[in-house]
Amino acid sequence: MNAQYGILRFAKYKGPEIGHIEAHNERTKEKYASNPDVDVSKSKYNFHLVKPKRKYRAEAEKQIAEKGCRTRSDSVRVVEALVTASPDFFKGKKRAEIKEYFSYALEFIKAHQDE
Repeated sequence: MNAQYGILRFAKYKGPEIGHIEAHNERTKEKYASNPDVDVSKSKYNFHLVKPKRKYRAEAEKQIAEKGCRTRSDSVRVVEALVTASPDFFKGKKRAEIKEYFSYALEFIKAHQDE
């Protein structure tokens, strides 16, 4: 068996690109020219741990307003956290085990973020 790795990546988004990441994450396109490795036939296996209540940009603006933050036109509005693992890690795992892995990762991030 190959080495297994946990992967955690953060990316900052300021404005119009938030709609693009939403389209990518929610798999609203039929094809992805920028990433031909995306297999949309597997999108049915995706799940949300936190289901967005509205569009990403609208949710970000709501949370920013609720915290009383002031923003400029070039302010970061969304910090995306990507959690995954090497493909070998997921081999032979049941859906419940995979969901448990991601639930644990979400709780880890929540426990270690500053508000």
